[in-house]
Amino acid sequence: MLRELVTRPVSAAIALVELPGTVQRSLKQANDLMEVSRRQLEAMQEQTDEALRQAERMNDLLGRVVRLTEPLEFAARGGEYVGGRLKRALLGDDAGTLERAITDAEAAAGDAEKAAAEAEVAAEDAEVEAEVAENEVEAATEDPDEDR
Repeated sequence: MLRELVTRPVSAAIALVELPGTVQRSLKQANDLMEVSRRQLEAMQEQTDEALRQAERMNDLLGRVVRLTEPLEFAARGGEYVGGRLKRALLGDDAGTLERAITDAEAAAGDAEKAAAEAEVAAEDAEVEAEVAENEVEAATEDPDEDR
């Protein structure tokens, strides 16, 4: 009993003396955790920004591909028109109409070939850009703390 009467106040005094150190260690740990969280948030923000830039680049490339496919659509419509004129010319007696229809058909075929070549080049560029963007996004999203 006497031992308890002496050790309790001594334990309380020791705890009071150690309290500022304990509080300081706890605050330091909390600050360290907040700093790590802040760095991780910054890394995530950078990754998000990079992903948005890549998405914008992909959107631009897709826009280019769409613009380059428009001539193909026009050429297809022109081919239908020229085909109709050829049909009328072949079934009719007008030789001048036939020559114009043939000339129009050759021009439409040339336009279609040019548009197809441009679309193919744009598609290849888009594929290359997509691979580069995908690699950059993968590199940006790798966890920097993964090696630890």
